[in-house]
Amino acid sequence: MLVLLLIGVAVSTVLFSYVKSSAQTIDRDKSTAAALAQAKDALIGRAATDNNRPGSLPCPDTNNDGSAELFVGNNCPSYIGRLPWRTLGLPDLRDSSGERLWYALSSTLRDHTSAQPINSDTPGLLTIVGTSPATNVVAIVFAPGPVLGTQIRDVANENNLVNYLEGENANGDNIYTTGMTSDSFNDRLLAITSDALFQVVEYRVAREIRANLAAYYATPGINYYPFANSYADNTYGCTPLLTRGRIPNPGNYSISADCAGLADWPAGSQPPAWFVANNWHLLTYYTVAPACTSATPNCAGAGYLTVNNTQTPNNDKKALVIVAGRALGGQSRPCAAVADCLEDPENTNLDDVYVKNPISSTFNDKIVIVAP
Repeated sequence: MLVLLLIGVAVSTVLFSYVKSSAQTIDRDKSTAAALAQAKDALIGRAATDNNRPGSLPCPDTNNDGSAELFVGNNCPSYIGRLPWRTLGLPDLRDSSGERLWYALSSTLRDHTSAQPINSDTPGLLTIVGTSPATNVVAIVFAPGPVLGTQIRDVANENNLVNYLEGENANGDNIYTTGMTSDSFNDRLLAITSDALFQVVEYRVAREIRANLAAYYATPGINYYPFANSYADNTYGCTPLLTRGRIPNPGNYSISADCAGLADWPAGSQPPAWFVANNWHLLTYYTVAPACTSATPNCAGAGYLTVNNTQTPNNDKKALVIVAGRALGGQSRPCAAVADCLEDPENTNLDDVYVKNPISSTFNDKIVIVAP
């Protein structure tokens, strides 16, 4: 009985140690995962709210002060460094080993005029291989984990990449790797793909143009929405009587020069300068209800738009803005016709009925109702 009791105590001790160790590992993994997720959300949020060029991201921090580096000429000093947590308005995020997060950026999304146009079709140049491969990656956040091998993390070496990341992640090219934790690799990565980032940015663009159109309509003496621009008209002027196409004259803001009798974009209603500078006007579809054109101010005419899969009533819509996601299938860019920008036959058949579908591999349009 005594022997059995001693064996039981030994087994319990070993089992308790194992369970305790596993629990501690899980807690550490959760802490690191939470820091990575917070950084990813902040980067996407920053891209969506940027007032100069939505979709752009800050340069990495290369001197460990928490701030994004200034440009050297047209480029970031480095496209991998620490996460610029101060610039992003974040706390000093760290992984479970107490190390600050690192960050890699695709140069195509740097916040500089030389990177324009930045929009849904801008490719991410980073690639991830290994256990969790990914392509078209615009940014990566890294948790470096504890010191491995010959890594030195004193003040003199704190900005040297090879002292924090391992293997493919430390050679400064555009290919990064994921893998199981081992004696020679312990990096944790969280990727931001172009799709993940621009799905949020596209809604920001659509809502911005919705606000411009609402201001246009609300201007005293107007109280209607402008006609659209034909895909065949590369002056982007207003096409008389056309109710579906592109946003008219987003660059020079003059509508009356192309559509006699129509008002210019009033002060305060003009699309922002980045809209044209980054070619969003080529990716934005616009349609106005026949009831709400200059012929019948205050939407006093007949004929409204219908948007299926939205809250009822869904057949009283006055205008819509649809921002296209990246090109799918055989779509060409810039869009030469509506089917090059939009998916689903209901959205491309040139009637006044549209459909709002979940985002998928075959549908990525962002539909925003202007009113009501």
